[in-house]
Amino acid sequence: MSPDNTRFKREILGAAVLLALGSIFVLYPFLDALILAAATAYLLRFAHRGLNQRLENDFLSSIIVISSVIGAISLGLFFFINNFHDILISLQVFALDLQRNINAVIDFLNLPEEFRAQVVEFTNTLLIGLENYLRSTLASIPRIMIDLGIYLVTLIYLYKDGDRIKEKIFDIIDNLPENEEKIIRSLIRSIDSIFRGVFITQLLVAAVIGVLTALGFYVIANITSSIPLIPLWAVIIAVAALLPIVAGFMLYAPLGAYYLFAGEPLKGSLIIGFGVVVINILPEIFFRPYIGAKKMNEHPLIIFIGFLAGPLTLGLKGIILGPLLLILTKEFILNYTNLVSS
Repeated sequence: MSPDNTRFKREILGAAVLLALGSIFVLYPFLDALILAAATAYLLRFAHRGLNQRLENDFLSSIIVISSVIGAISLGLFFFINNFHDILISLQVFALDLQRNINAVIDFLNLPEEFRAQVVEFTNTLLIGLENYLRSTLASIPRIMIDLGIYLVTLIYLYKDGDRIKEKIFDIIDNLPENEEKIIRSLIRSIDSIFRGVFITQLLVAAVIGVLTALGFYVIANITSSIPLIPLWAVIIAVAALLPIVAGFMLYAPLGAYYLFAGEPLKGSLIIGFGVVVINILPEIFFRPYIGAKKMNEHPLIIFIGFLAGPLTLGLKGIILGPLLLILTKEFILNYTNLVSS
């Protein structure tokens, strides 16, 4: 390959990188939806292959997979919108019960009236904050629908044309100089391996947390009194485990606080203590690093920092980008000499 031709292709590659960065800047407000769509499409390709092996009908397998995703999202939206008023009423009832139980505790301990006023003000502020949050969520439904539309359209196209996009990318890579081709192929292989490892890790950790939540709540119910809908709580907390680290706390903490101020302090304390240790601490310092290290063949410290710092820094998209960027950086630095050698 002539030096002029090589330089020309490198210039084309540089221009493509700059245009890609500019496109990312334009699309940044919708980056969560786009990354989530790419991640979902990646997972659905595996589901499609497994289903197609049984049905031996590519079109029918695609219809079933896509319909399942659209049906689950539609059901969730319908449930939230249809029950929005009931959720507000439940919050008000919860706040009133909380205030009544707190007042009973204050009367029993003979605490000063100033403390009672501060507690009442705090609970009123908490209730107003929750109501405003729900109302702002309802008011932002148009934006949510836009994100959802971008997510679904991107998901369908990536799911449908994933193989074609992959072929186009490799066609471009095949025409690059040998060194550039080696580097980009290494990065693509790493990204593919990391993507698969991240998703498998997240799903396995969520499953483990769901099982442990069900077992823990059953044990707490046997020690104290019954906890309603334990399987549902386990499923919801398992799904929340796929989200940034505070999601689980937002579920079990109100439940524990309710029992704490509803005359069952032992049950409330056990639920909160169990949640902090098993739902928050253990997954982040043990389950996720251990499972991720096994699935991605990486050091547990990189997995720990990636999964912890990613969501805290980048939000929802950081669940994927956090470990992905850290592992790619480590591999690129350690393998730099081999990648650039001719």
